[in-house]
Amino acid sequence: MKPALALFALFFAAPAATSQDIAWYRVVASDGSPLGYATRQSRRTSSGRETIATQNLLVESGGETSRIEEETRTDEDSSGRPARIVETSRIGRAWTRMETRIFAERAEIVRTTPADRRSAKVVLPAGTRFDAGVELLKRWRPGMKPLEFDNFNPGAMAVERIVIEAAPARADDPPGGYSVLRRRYEGLEMRSVARLRIDSSGGVASVAQPMFGTSVTIAPSDREAALKPHPPFRLLRSAMVPSPFRIPAGALQGHIRYRFAYRDGLVFQIPATGEQSVTAAGVEAVLDICAGCGPGLPSGPAARAEALKPTPWLQSDDPRLKAIAAPIARLSISDSRKMALLVEAARPYLERIDFVGHYSALETLKRRAGDCTEAAVLLAALGRSAGIPTRVASGMVYSRLAYHGVSNSFMPHSWTLAFVDGAWRSFDLALDSFDATHIALTVGDGDARSMLAAGQLASLLEWKEIKEVRVRPGT
Repeated sequence: MKPALALFALFFAAPAATSQDIAWYRVVASDGSPLGYATRQSRRTSSGRETIATQNLLVESGGETSRIEEETRTDEDSSGRPARIVETSRIGRAWTRMETRIFAERAEIVRTTPADRRSAKVVLPAGTRFDAGVELLKRWRPGMKPLEFDNFNPGAMAVERIVIEAAPARADDPPGGYSVLRRRYEGLEMRSVARLRIDSSGGVASVAQPMFGTSVTIAPSDREAALKPHPPFRLLRSAMVPSPFRIPAGALQGHIRYRFAYRDGLVFQIPATGEQSVTAAGVEAVLDICAGCGPGLPSGPAARAEALKPTPWLQSDDPRLKAIAAPIARLSISDSRKMALLVEAARPYLERIDFVGHYSALETLKRRAGDCTEAAVLLAALGRSAGIPTRVASGMVYSRLAYHGVSNSFMPHSWTLAFVDGAWRSFDLALDSFDATHIALTVGDGDARSMLAAGQLASLLEWKEIKEVRVRPGT
């Protein structure tokens, strides 16, 4: 899984430039290590205003250095409402372009990559915002009722629910102003949380967002400091979370119980899967993980139909994916066996490990590269092409052995959930098999938002206990 992607969401709520001058920002990790820089520029046009935001990050992951570049161009009408948003991102030779046109009650989105072009329409409820609450904060002060509103997220191709409330003060807070917490929700599930520092005028002075192993802050800077050369940030290493206990190899295929507390009282809903049950108790949660520990995802007709639909990341209706899945789909065998054969059919399309970027199933076919995110997405798409409902789980997995110099740690991971033979079951193309250290924090459809959310939510968990649950003989 790619923790780098979490950075892309940061800049859209950065302090806004109010003139033609370019505003510069530094992007740094919690230990002060630089990741890159960002800019924002706004100018008047004949029809309203145009804003251009860019982000440029230099990262090292898996021994390879990559430059991640992103630009968001927003055209607003005379009332200040966005009419068109164009997002482009580039990592090496790979690129993605998303163009969104916004109308009174809907947004029409076209997502284009070298492998695919796909469109979608999103209904915009009355009162939907597009600024993540930046303008509302100018009139809001601590002690007032928390802000709660719908906000359109073009990158996620969806409308989110955002809640903003005052954050507890910290000893390292600068003088003047105050801090707020901004949570983003998909339905009832929290997808991200960020700490915003608000200056005395109500403007956003900085944004800090947690992610695996660190947090990332974007704050105003001058051009010289923002562009100062720096070594690439070591993404993969920073994303590994040391395990508080060493898990014996014999326990991996058994039953493991985890107890977590939520940091700073930031409680969120942890999903239950076919292998994972969740017991919530105030600001703590207990997870039991084993082959049959969990109740499974919803499995009614509507839920199964939803888990069969093609998406911009799981293009299960594309002839290229159907050609791979069709011979297996026609076999008179169980769906569990079909998924096992699809694992083998997908394996040749992951010839090269690549830890940077997030690519769809079709892009993975074209690139023949990726990591666990591409493995999970490709297998989920092939499952849907074969008529098997699938979802993508993202969270953490344990490694006892040294991985890029770090051992006894949990690292970001994604895998595939499939509804087979009457139950939801996990299939892991990247690691070959599922074990009791697969901790699911989000379940999605291969989209970047749910995968990014897992990295953020993992940083909100405080490890309390890991215990192997053994069954006594004769019970």
